[in-house]
Amino acid sequence: MTINKKLALLWLPIVLLLSINLNTKAETIETIEYKNYIISPRFPQEIKPELMRNTPIRERGGTFNGHTDWYIDWQYQTRQETGACRIHNIQTKVHVIHTLPALSKNVTDVQTITVFNKFNNALTKHEKNHGNNGLFAAREIDKAISEIQPQQDCRYISRMINDIGNAIVQKYIFADSEYDRVTQNGLSEGAVIY
Repeated sequence: MTINKKLALLWLPIVLLLSINLNTKAETIETIEYKNYIISPRFPQEIKPELMRNTPIRERGGTFNGHTDWYIDWQYQTRQETGACRIHNIQTKVHVIHTLPALSKNVTDVQTITVFNKFNNALTKHEKNHGNNGLFAAREIDKAISEIQPQQDCRYISRMINDIGNAIVQKYIFADSEYDRVTQNGLSEGAVIY
């Protein structure tokens, strides 16, 4: 084998790497926030009334002990290059907000703390599963956008990306609703207090 052939074989992987569109790098930025509302039951029997009185979560005609919201935003840039529009600098952000109860530091009754902690651990797990739906949605959107092939028209790509993103968000909104239906809003997972 001649030196020129050896050099050509050494450069082939480098040329192949350079031919890949490195500008299509995708990035998912995830932030998770916890908001607590404080309750001050003196005895285990006061936990439920305290939850109902102090919860800020009131929607669909009901009052809830815990709640999770997630918000997704996708951003990207397009560039027209020799008859093709390419996507680059993809960034998908997801912000998850869990709203959960917390005991006041003034609560000292051991039985009250034990009962609340058992309930709150189950509620927190339930709400984290809702948050996971938002995280999964953002990751799926990010991956889907990064896999879009160059198109002739940048406006077409923008419509395509928004249609894909919105469809994925709707899929996970449905997953959240289905999860609540199957678990009866966490009841079957122990996220209930009597």
